[in-house]
Amino acid sequence: MAAVRGGAMPTKLIKKIIPSFESLVRHDQKLKVFNDTVPAGILVLRVDDGQVIFSNRFFHEILGADGNHVFGESWDEFFVDSEERQNLMIEFIEKDEVRNFELRLRHKNGGIVWGLASMSSIPIEDEDLLLFAFIDVTPLKEAEAKIQALANYDNLTELPSRRLFSDRLTKAMDRAERAETNMAVLFIDLDGFKAVNDTLGHEAGDLVLKEVALRLRDCIRKPDTVARLGGDEFIVIIEHQNTENATIVGERIVNSLSQPIETPEGAANIGASIGIAFFPKDGKTEDQLLKAADQAMYKVKKTSKGAVGFA
Repeated sequence: MAAVRGGAMPTKLIKKIIPSFESLVRHDQKLKVFNDTVPAGILVLRVDDGQVIFSNRFFHEILGADGNHVFGESWDEFFVDSEERQNLMIEFIEKDEVRNFELRLRHKNGGIVWGLASMSSIPIEDEDLLLFAFIDVTPLKEAEAKIQALANYDNLTELPSRRLFSDRLTKAMDRAERAETNMAVLFIDLDGFKAVNDTLGHEAGDLVLKEVALRLRDCIRKPDTVARLGGDEFIVIIEHQNTENATIVGERIVNSLSQPIETPEGAANIGASIGIAFFPKDGKTEDQLLKAADQAMYKVKKTSKGAVGFA
């Protein structure tokens, strides 16, 4: 079977090819109702040039286009990524059919439409045609993205959650091991945060946590990671750092968080106690590093508070 490709094609020639489809849809009321109501976008394509010789109403609605725009076009124009179309054709050539192939089409307004595509040959004598069916799953993909965001990011502060932090820490340790460099983990516990909730209320406490997240972001480089582990505990990953540089980052955080945070209920005065552990010296796994940094933080908490300590 010839490969599907793009290319212009005179409308008159197209109309000579498709009388069987056009006539069937026009004169067979049952078939017309089927094509107008089937919950899938349908295209009929010429194999040799990829020209659309039939499209149903649902396909037009999916792309926000009208039949005149779709009819006679090359199907290449509908794809967001030409590589996805090529992979679709490769699977079709290998299996002689395609079922539930995930790909993206381009909406007329420039947006992306996610869908599951199926494709098969149309067994009509003397006509080399393909049937392309497309089910719109954009709402499902958007819901999946929201669920993924909820799993990976803290809803209140919008910082990475423990799950995303773990993934980034693993990758940071791998990079440090390959490059034979150090990386540091800073375990941060807020001082005086319970008093904020008790005196100013939980809404003020939430505002304080949001402001803490902003200040922590300002204290680190863009490639580094700050995450919220839960409650008033935060953690920072900084790569390619020695003790001196990690101390500078830690002290910067302590100084930033010691500044009052204004809320509608009044000023909140907190601080931060920070424990720092290094890979690979203090631990070669996530659990070992976090335990070492956590223990260093508690030593600070029990003594001076508002300071930086090391494992």
